[in-house]
Amino acid sequence: MTTYGPATERQIKAVVDACDAYGSSSIIALSGVPATGKSYIASIAAQRHAGEPTRVREVQFHQSFTYEEFIEGLRISSGGAVESVPGVLLDWNERALEDGKLRYVFLIEELTRANLGSVLGELLTYVEHRNRQFFTLFSRRAVRIAPTLTIIATFNPIDRSAIDIDDALLRRLRVIDMPPDTEQLLEMLGRNGLPYHVSAMLRRVFDECRASFPAEYETLMPFGHGVFSEVRAEVDLHPLWHQRLRRMLYRPLLDPHAFAETIENAYPWKQADFRVPNSGSG
Repeated sequence: MTTYGPATERQIKAVVDACDAYGSSSIIALSGVPATGKSYIASIAAQRHAGEPTRVREVQFHQSFTYEEFIEGLRISSGGAVESVPGVLLDWNERALEDGKLRYVFLIEELTRANLGSVLGELLTYVEHRNRQFFTLFSRRAVRIAPTLTIIATFNPIDRSAIDIDDALLRRLRVIDMPPDTEQLLEMLGRNGLPYHVSAMLRRVFDECRASFPAEYETLMPFGHGVFSEVRAEVDLHPLWHQRLRRMLYRPLLDPHAFAETIENAYPWKQADFRVPNSGSG
């Protein structure tokens, strides 16, 4: 089994432990601002919980995602008849039911991007009560959610759709916070081969934001440590500012992000020729 740095392993373990303890009755939800490693951690934790990557299925929600795609829909057969077909969740659930022993995981990326009330349908009640059956909308067949199927989801807590999550769904979530993490930042950049003195300077971006906005930092930081996942040399930090970070802070026709000035002041690589002096320590 591949192992990661201590900070990353702590987050993975938190998700796996939640899956082990509550996965048979709740949706395990990873909540964090963009680029905090939610998808990365969720994927690793899903495979560890299932014990085998082939028993993990992933889907990404979006605004057009429907109940028909998720639970059950209709299609025209080759003979011209209308027939019901299982959605991605019921199809994976059937595999878990047929197996009956091994763990299966269904991973939902961007949970709150879809119209949850219409997409999840009966799932809200029956993910909690696995011994009860429900009847699907079109085929009217009896279905129960497999006790060996764990549902993991990721979402951004400040998405407008996340703010509107109702109590019925919240009650069925086990939410694990995934804030920006400077320890994971250093682990990630160390694996990428970035010199420590550069990583330490980059960490100041997050430290300054936390110091300036202690109450809002975890939920309003515009990005997490994962936004630097492609950085392998100090020279990468200049184009990253102009091609991505600046555009996240300053959106056309909108006010600058509340953290914009703090981040800009702490990020010296706006200038193409800036290099962090290497004191030889660390």
